[in-house]
Amino acid sequence: MKKIKLLSILALSTVVLGACSVFSNQSSEASSDNKENTEQVEKKDEAAEVKEKVTKDAEILLDSVLTSDSSRFKKIYGETYEKWTEAIFAVQTSEKIKEEGLSPASTYSVQWHKDFPVETPEETISGFLKMKRKLFQDIGSYTVKDVKVDESGNTATVTFNSKKLHSKGLTSSIREVLTILIGGIDNLGKYNQAGSNVDIKRYQTLVTYWIYEHLFRKDFATYSDVDAEAALTPLTTGDFDTEIKLTKDKDGNWLISQEDYRTLSTELMDTTEGYDKIDRKNSTKSKSKSTDKSSDKSSDKSTDKSTDKSTDKSSDKKDKSNI
Repeated sequence: MKKIKLLSILALSTVVLGACSVFSNQSSEASSDNKENTEQVEKKDEAAEVKEKVTKDAEILLDSVLTSDSSRFKKIYGETYEKWTEAIFAVQTSEKIKEEGLSPASTYSVQWHKDFPVETPEETISGFLKMKRKLFQDIGSYTVKDVKVDESGNTATVTFNSKKLHSKGLTSSIREVLTILIGGIDNLGKYNQAGSNVDIKRYQTLVTYWIYEHLFRKDFATYSDVDAEAALTPLTTGDFDTEIKLTKDKDGNWLISQEDYRTLSTELMDTTEGYDKIDRKNSTKSKSKSTDKSSDKSSDKSTDKSTDKSTDKSSDKKDKSNI
């Protein structure tokens, strides 16, 4: 009888211990699942935070490049947008001078028009690059469409959508002024043929850059033979997707490199739309010399450098009828 009771107790103990083992395993598995789920949630939250930071820093860059709002640029790049880009322009200018053989500077320094000062190749190329930077800001708006961070967590690709500068529209405007400068359409063929000469081609490159800067800065607004429409920033009618690459720095900011900025500048020029698809904007500020048209005669008399006290030459368009 005692043996039967003992066996019963042992059997019951085995069952209880087995049940405890099962419950213990189930509890361990549940704990492991909870931990894994928590880690997954934390990773998702961290990824979302990184993506949000990348988007924010991309917007700081694109606000500076595509709009006139560069106020936040210095906070993450350490200097103003103007100063940061001009360091890039200095390198580009030096490269262009070397590439085109535009030295010594004294040989290729030219006064392209009697109303303008002599410019060195460095001044002309730098002025062109600064004006192109300004025209990009006339694009005015964009939309960030996608952000992808690579597995390393150190680089990201941002896709945004915007208009671009209309390459053919720019060419058309510059060619219009160039045609006037060389004496009309009849001389255009000779001008193009002359470009086969390497040295003449260098001067042609410079005059193109010179026209680009001064045309879109509205410096030709006072000449009656230059169509005001030509000085309006030509943009595409369509919107395009563009990718930029950002790299995380030691402070956790996502920045574009100087080389990738140069690539972006190239990609913001569209060559696909034709001459029949040009959306011209006019958000580039005119310089003071081209605002005389809005002045009255008494104001013009006091501001026009070409007038004397006894002669009324209040209208620049009358004083400088042709470029």
